[in-house]
Amino acid sequence: MHSCKSLLLTFVLSLAGFTAFSQNYLFKPVKLHVSQQKLVTVLEDIGRQGGFHFSYSSGIIRSDSLVSIQHFNGDVKTALNTLLGDSYEYQESPNHLIIRPAPFRLTLMPEELGEGKKIYTIKGYVVDEKTGAGIHNASVYEKRLLVGTMTDRKGYFKLKLKTKDGNPMILTVSKELYKDTTTVFLPTVNLGKNINSSGHYGYMGDGEESVSNTALARLFLSSKQKLNALNLGNFFAYTPVQVSLTPGLSSHGMMSGQVVNKFSANLIGGYTAGVNGVELAGIFNIDRYHVKYVQAAGAVNMVGGNMSGVQLSGIYNTVIDSLKGFQAAGVFNFVKKHANGVQLAGIMNYAEELRGVQIAGILNRTKTNHGLQFGLINMADTSSGISIGLVNISKNGMKRLSVSSNEVLYTNLAFKSGNANLYSILSAGYGSWNGEQTFATGFGLGHEFRRRNQDNYFAVELLSQQLHRSVYENVSSWTKMNILYNYSLGQKTKLYVAPTINFLSKNKQVIENAQDIPSAGYPYLLNKERFKWWVGLELGVAFF
Repeated sequence: MHSCKSLLLTFVLSLAGFTAFSQNYLFKPVKLHVSQQKLVTVLEDIGRQGGFHFSYSSGIIRSDSLVSIQHFNGDVKTALNTLLGDSYEYQESPNHLIIRPAPFRLTLMPEELGEGKKIYTIKGYVVDEKTGAGIHNASVYEKRLLVGTMTDRKGYFKLKLKTKDGNPMILTVSKELYKDTTTVFLPTVNLGKNINSSGHYGYMGDGEESVSNTALARLFLSSKQKLNALNLGNFFAYTPVQVSLTPGLSSHGMMSGQVVNKFSANLIGGYTAGVNGVELAGIFNIDRYHVKYVQAAGAVNMVGGNMSGVQLSGIYNTVIDSLKGFQAAGVFNFVKKHANGVQLAGIMNYAEELRGVQIAGILNRTKTNHGLQFGLINMADTSSGISIGLVNISKNGMKRLSVSSNEVLYTNLAFKSGNANLYSILSAGYGSWNGEQTFATGFGLGHEFRRRNQDNYFAVELLSQQLHRSVYENVSSWTKMNILYNYSLGQKTKLYVAPTINFLSKNKQVIENAQDIPSAGYPYLLNKERFKWWVGLELGVAFF
């Protein structure tokens, strides 16, 4: 017998549908009186009264079905059970109540309870409540201690827990399509001592995370880790520090994918719920939800939610929601939704909507550009921002080909791409002086002074061109500013006239043999051996 100060309490309390989130949306009062209304309308009404939004995958409930409920005055949970039945479970996250299908029931059957010094061992089976068959790959975990395991093919599990005297063990069992079941084990209690078993945990997100379905997750995560994430859904916990060698060898073990850390160090790679501080990895980081402040990896970063702060990698960064901050990668940056900040990549950047800056060695791509793109090729479906590159393509932007003649070259071709704010110019020209052929290649930028749907308007262009006698011989550098007046000849054809201001710098090695361009008798503003200034004129036609 123990003394009166030490009593052994060994009993099991089975609780269904345990939730650790503090908002208690399920117990908010609601009043309903509807007849033959769509279920989705009734759910929206319940959400308005409770101050939250429902979140559920399409297909799990018939939202267009007609329902009736008369003179109801109770809580949200009772209303949902009345409308949907008992084949669903509900999880609370900030501003959302998540509906998940749970048509089956399970039971935790403890077989052996062992209590040692600071170690509590629980063995048992998880079985289907109806058939009694063991359930394979069910997640068994202690939320406060963040220790968990998975059942084998017979439903058997074994869990060792480190605990202080007096703290109860709260085991939760989760399995997709089953209702969560929580069991409380009360160890030896020393009377007179304060018991504090509070944990920092809850539910995150308003739907299913998508990291587990990516190629990176399939490569680095085990099937048990992905099943565990599926079973536990959006349950998460906060801890100060996490250290791992690989996703399977972590200080949080099987629960690493459910933990948000302030500091995460991964020697090779890590798998967590998120970061609210700093995360570093030798090769890769995989986070199921949001990351704040700093994330850096030698090769790859993957964030399933929002990235707020600085994200750096040697090869590839991906954010499956939105970016607010700075993202840099040696090869490729990907943001599935909104990028508000800077994307810097050696080869390519992608964001669905850009409200910041994209800088890439080759290609920038966005569906909607409200910011600045700088790269060899810039692409956008629609653009109200600025794109600077050799080629700028947008569905609502400029893709224009022009043919012109001026006092230096009688044939010029130019391709202009971008939008009225700023467009790029790729140019080529041909001429002949005293029987000697002259070629020109160049690049420039332009801006149109036009209002929406205005047919005739002014534009300014600045071009830098190289004059060649042959492919291999550069004769002069030619810089010019065009002041164009565009006159519409039709929907896709414009005639333009452009007074120009020109500056020519001759190559030192060909000064003696260089010809006078435009000509010896041309009225130059300045005519020196190496430099020339003059005013010219260009006439042309633009298509598209």
